[in-house]
Amino acid sequence: MFGNVYMRHILTSFTLFLAVLSSCAQVSSRELMNELERSKLSSHDSLYYELFRSTLYSNGDLLTAKQYAMKSHKLSRRFGHSYLHAKSSRALGMLNNRLEDFDSARYYYNQGIEISSINDLTDLLVYTTNDLGRHYQNLDMYDSALKYYHVSLEHATRLDMKEDMAFALNNMGLVFYYLNNFNEALENLEGALSIRKNNDLGGKGIVLKNIALVYNDQGRFEEALTLLTEVEQKYTGEFDDFQLSDLYDDIAYAHYNTNNIDVSLIYYQKAIQNGRASGNRRAVANSLHHFGLFSMTKGDYLLAEDQLKEALQIAEELKLKRLKRELYSTFQNLYNVQGDLDKVIEYQNKYMAIKDSIFNEQMANNLKEIQLDAQRKQSEVIIQQKDVEIKRVRLITGLVGVIALLMIVLSFLIYRNYRASHRMKLVLEKEVESRTGELVKSNQELTKMTHEYDQLVYRASHDIRGPLATLMGLTNIAKQDTKEPLRVRDYLSKIESTANGLNQTLSQLMETNRIRNFPIVVEEVTLDSLVETIYGSFKNLNHFPLISLRTEKGDWKKPLRSDKNLINFVLTKLLDNAFRYFSVNKLEKYIKVSWSQDEHNTTIMVEDNGSGIDSQAKEKIFQLFYVASDVHGSGLGLFLAQMAAQRLGGRIVLARSSDPTIFKLVISTHLDEARAADNPLMAVS
Repeated sequence: MFGNVYMRHILTSFTLFLAVLSSCAQVSSRELMNELERSKLSSHDSLYYELFRSTLYSNGDLLTAKQYAMKSHKLSRRFGHSYLHAKSSRALGMLNNRLEDFDSARYYYNQGIEISSINDLTDLLVYTTNDLGRHYQNLDMYDSALKYYHVSLEHATRLDMKEDMAFALNNMGLVFYYLNNFNEALENLEGALSIRKNNDLGGKGIVLKNIALVYNDQGRFEEALTLLTEVEQKYTGEFDDFQLSDLYDDIAYAHYNTNNIDVSLIYYQKAIQNGRASGNRRAVANSLHHFGLFSMTKGDYLLAEDQLKEALQIAEELKLKRLKRELYSTFQNLYNVQGDLDKVIEYQNKYMAIKDSIFNEQMANNLKEIQLDAQRKQSEVIIQQKDVEIKRVRLITGLVGVIALLMIVLSFLIYRNYRASHRMKLVLEKEVESRTGELVKSNQELTKMTHEYDQLVYRASHDIRGPLATLMGLTNIAKQDTKEPLRVRDYLSKIESTANGLNQTLSQLMETNRIRNFPIVVEEVTLDSLVETIYGSFKNLNHFPLISLRTEKGDWKKPLRSDKNLINFVLTKLLDNAFRYFSVNKLEKYIKVSWSQDEHNTTIMVEDNGSGIDSQAKEKIFQLFYVASDVHGSGLGLFLAQMAAQRLGGRIVLARSSDPTIFKLVISTHLDEARAADNPLMAVS
């Protein structure tokens, strides 16, 4: 009797379900609750789903996790979020399975399958049908289990989901094992192992453990023990405490059959300890059954009866028909030894009744139909593959013929074109030689003109600045020493004003040369401190205290690496514009600088509520010497700012001309990378 396997363990649905979910990043419950308070109701279903996962992983509180899953389920159904509706249905199926509410578990599993089928959520359909198959397998309803495993395998194969194909084959192998169809069992288990090895997937230890189960029942005890020893030494990292309980029970059984009784008892004890700690009551019941058998062989019938009754109580609560059947048989032997014939007859009747319920004619017919249906589908797939192959061969044959014909025509055309191109080649070579000479000459002239322009600006500014300085000095002396009337003083003031303006223009021409030719120096730029410094540089203006500064930092992804001096120059010009054209009539006067980033660029906005810019001048304000306002200006400020922006790999645009006036500076976030990649600079709009 002890040589039979009373209950060989399978991978439970909850453990595998958790393994799939654990691939996602975990978020703390506190963060999720804060997000619930901030977000809209329509997004709460996903947040409650994350709370379910977080609760389940952090403390294993099944009831609280179920409450969150239920809220996610209700809200996703309300707002029509089909994917989350299907996921939460599957989660509720798993939780009810763990809580041993099997009717509710089946209800939610079936609901998840229905939603996934209607909305073509094939990946969820693969997972949920596999879960429902394991649920039926745990309840010894093998025909239903095999049906859903076939559905899961079919969809997983269609989507080439290798790991889920291995899951389905492994579980189908266990079903055939429980039905004592060991050849089918090994074929499916070895198929699962082959998929995992060929695709370098984990989970090989679990499949090897299940193959060892089959070896045990085939009487191949040494081979089984060798496999299980390999699993214990190499693959225990794949097992949690729940699965380790099953592994220890299998190792104990293999040691028993190889006459290592003492070692067998040690592993049965470890199976019970791990089972109680992890909630694997099936492993506890199975090991208690084995301990009851040990106690019977020692003649300790009272202890044996207690151990067997505890195992039977768990089996009845979990509705484990196979284990109940084996326990009824063991109780018959126990009471037969004790001479209690009434008990013997009672358990004999129970044994016969449950034996028929596990494997009867109806289940046999169902299994036969399922197998035939699977074979029919497999045949259809093979036929379809052959049809596709035939069509492919025909298509290739046709294409080869067409290509051969085209090659003949092409060869003829190439020959004709070769003769024509050879004649054209000589003409083109002469033309290219002539054009190349012209291009070299033009390039030399352009280089010479650029150099002469730079020299002109530089020398003109220096040659004129000296006399202007002298003129300004003499004007100051005349204003101090003259005894002439006020009219002369007024003339001298105008001369001074004109000289100052000319000096400012020459300075900006010098800035033109500096902006064009000074080398770019890339460094990390901190905008908030830079803006504060630029704003403070205008404190000598009389109206400086009237204009407040506002700053705003938007979405910021990377540090800004650019030329700090050029950015400083552009922002100084834009703030100077704002200070220069402020509105006297506005009660509150402000300048607002804000900045943000997208993937490659940084955008800086300069906004003011000043007098604004005429909309007709919008397209001309960046032109050289153009003045858009009655207020006097040189017409160089925005022209120079635009030139500096182009060297930064960007541009300035007038986003809004008035109420408020908004200038937008767009530059490369990483100027050194943009220059290294030789990206073209953005054109001025």
